[in-house]
Amino acid sequence: MSISRRKFLGAGAVAAASLTLDRTARADALRATIIDAPESQAATRPVVIASANGIRGVAKAYEMITRQNADTLDAILAGVNIQELDPEDQSVGLGGLPNEEGIVQLDASCMHGPTRRAGAVAALEDIATPSLVAKAVMDYTDHIMLVGAGAKKFALRMGFKEQNLLTEQSRRDWLRWNHVRSALGAVLREPAAA
Repeated sequence: MSISRRKFLGAGAVAAASLTLDRTARADALRATIIDAPESQAATRPVVIASANGIRGVAKAYEMITRQNADTLDAILAGVNIQELDPEDQSVGLGGLPNEEGIVQLDASCMHGPTRRAGAVAALEDIATPSLVAKAVMDYTDHIMLVGAGAKKFALRMGFKEQNLLTEQSRRDWLRWNHVRSALGAVLREPAAA
C-alpha cells in the first residue's frame, strides 16, 4: 500500500491524539485517516496535536477551527491557554515548576503560517499566558523574540497582569526536588571508601 506524506503525517497526529481512546476507537480513527479518507478530504481536515496534558486544548482548538471558522493561531492559543491557566498543570503557566532558584520562568513561541510571521518570549516571569505575549510580540513589534526583563516590561505595557505563578503545590514539589538533589550531590561528592 502506498501512502502520501500528508496521510502519513495525518495518521501520526491521529495516533498521538488517540492514545486516550480505547483500542477499537483508535483503530477506527487510524483506518479513517489512512485508508478510507480520499486525498482531497484529508488535505482539508485540520489536525491539532498536543502532548498528553493538552487534550482539552486540542478539543477547544479543533472546535474553534471547524465550527467557528476561527483563525488557526487564535484557536491554538485558546487551547494552550487552558493549560497555562490551570494551576494543577505544573508544565506551563500558573503553577509551573520553578527554576533552580525557585522562580517560575516561562517560554513560548508562535508562528502564523498564512502570514509567515512569528513571535516568542523566553524567561518571562509573573505573566501566566506567555503564549499570548509571544503573539503580541509578533503582532505589535518588529522583533521575533523578547527575553527576561524586556519581555516582562513589554507584557505589562501591553496590558498583561502581573501575578505570582508559584502555587503551594509547585513550591512543595520544588523543595522536595531540591532536597533530593542536595542529598544526591552530597553522596556523589563523598570520596569512595577504600
